[in-house]
Amino acid sequence: MYRQLAIGVWILSTVVCACAQRGTKMKLELVLPRGEYLLGEQISVDIRLTNTSGAGVEVPNLTDRAGTQPVYQLRGPAYPEGVTFRFADLRGAGDGEDGGMHQLAPGATMEDGFTLTSKKRIGEPGEYTLSASMEGKGWRAEAAAVRFRVEKATFLDAALGVDVFTESTRTLRGVWLADTGRGRVIGESFFYENRPDISEVRLTGTRIIRGVGAKASEPFCPWVNYDRSEAAKFWHGWREGSVLYAFSDDEDGPRSIDLGSAKARMVRPAVMTRTGDLEVLVLGENRTTLRLIRFPHHAEGKPVVVWSAELPEPVSGIGIGLGPREEGGSMVALAVSQSGLKVSLRMIRVGQMEAEIGPAALIDGAYVLPDAEPGVHIAPDGEVRGAVVVARHPALRTLAVAELVAGKATVTDAGRVDVAVVKAMSAYTVTSGAPVLRFFVRLAVGGVLFEGKELPVAAGGVPVDLVRMSSSSYLLTVDAGNGVKLVAAEF
Repeated sequence: MYRQLAIGVWILSTVVCACAQRGTKMKLELVLPRGEYLLGEQISVDIRLTNTSGAGVEVPNLTDRAGTQPVYQLRGPAYPEGVTFRFADLRGAGDGEDGGMHQLAPGATMEDGFTLTSKKRIGEPGEYTLSASMEGKGWRAEAAAVRFRVEKATFLDAALGVDVFTESTRTLRGVWLADTGRGRVIGESFFYENRPDISEVRLTGTRIIRGVGAKASEPFCPWVNYDRSEAAKFWHGWREGSVLYAFSDDEDGPRSIDLGSAKARMVRPAVMTRTGDLEVLVLGENRTTLRLIRFPHHAEGKPVVVWSAELPEPVSGIGIGLGPREEGGSMVALAVSQSGLKVSLRMIRVGQMEAEIGPAALIDGAYVLPDAEPGVHIAPDGEVRGAVVVARHPALRTLAVAELVAGKATVTDAGRVDVAVVKAMSAYTVTSGAPVLRFFVRLAVGGVLFEGKELPVAAGGVPVDLVRMSSSSYLLTVDAGNGVKLVAAEF
C-alpha cells in the first residue's frame, strides 16, 4: 500500500464490556485514518475486535456481507435522527467476503475494514459520528463513537498514475484538484483492479496531499516502469499559469520552474526514473519547441531544462509512452500535426541528452481533432506503435483511428458523430502481453463514445483519462460534487 496513507490523525475509540455470567472480556475498536474529509471522498473504517479474556471466544467475520454483527450507528447532517445498519441489511454492497464463525484465541485480535461511504451515502457536509456494537454467546462489546467532519468540495480535474508492465500495475492512482472552503487542494484516490475478468475495481483509499494556489490546474502523477513503492520519491505535480510545480512527500515544499507561457503544454504522462528524477516533456506556446524538464531526486536540486528541440511543423496533439525495463525504459512521443489536407504522424525518441525526431508519416484526407491525445506503446523487443483519433472530413464528424508502426500508418474507420468532438484519447495496454488499442471521444453535448459505441458514464462524471489493463479498459471520471471514479468501459 502507498506508504503515505499511514500519515494522518488516527482517531480511536474503545469500550470494553464484560459479561457477568462468563467473565468474557472483549474490546471493540473503530479507527479512522483522518478526522476530516471532502464531500465525495471515500471514508475508510478499520474495525478491531480483541479477546482480552483468558479463554477462546467464538466470533463472526467482521465484514461478512451477510452478517448481522457488528451493528453500526451513523449520525450527522445526512442522518440527523441517526441511522442503524448491519451488513446483512446492505447485502450486495459490501466489501468483504462471506464468512462463518472463528475461534479467537486469548489475547488475539481480529482486524478488518470497510468503506463507510459504500454502505451509507454521506451527501451533506458537517460533523458526523459513527459507533458500533456486537455480541456473541455470553459477551457484548461496544465501540464508542468516532467523530469526523465532511467538508463540501468541488472536484475540478484528475489524471492517472500507473506502474506500467509490473505486478503493481493493478494499483492505479487518480490524482485530482478540488476547491474547498480552505482553498484549492491536490489529492489522490487509490484504485485496485480486484477482478480483471469482470472489470471489478475497488476504491481503496483517498488522501489530500497539500494545498495549492487558487489557479492550480492539470494535476499529474508520474508513470513508472517499476513498483512505485520501491521508489525513494513520491512526486505529484500541477501548474499555475506558466509555472510548473512538483512536490515530493519527503520534502517541505514544492519546487517550480517557469515554462515561459501559460499556453505551453505539458505532454502526458510525466515519467519518474528509477533514481527518482521527475521528467516532464513540454511543448512550447509556438507548438514547435519541445523541451525536457527534469526535477532532480536530490532535495537541493533545482528543476532544469535538459534539452530543447525544434520540430518541423506545429503540433496539435502529442503523447508519450514508457517502455518496460527489459526494453531499457525508452521514452517515445507521438506528435500529430495538420499538413495541408493530410495528418502528419511523427515519432520522437526522448533521450537523456537530446531528442531524436523521426520522419513524418502522412495520411491523406485526414484532419486533426481538438484535444486529441495519442497513445504510445513500447514492446519488450523495442517495437514502438502509436495511435490517435482523427477525422476523415473537414466537418470533423466522420472518425477514424490512425496507427503508426515501423514508419507505416494505417487508418481504421471509427464511426460517425452528429455533434462536435471536444476530446479524444487513445491508449494501449499497460500490462504485460500483446498491445491492445482502445479509444474514447467526448462530445460537446456531454455524451461519450468508447470504441465508437455510446457509453453511459455521464452520471459518473466527465471522462478525463483512459487506461487499458490486461482484459478491461477504464475511464477516470470527475464528478464535481462526488469526486473521481474509475469506470469500467468494457466487460
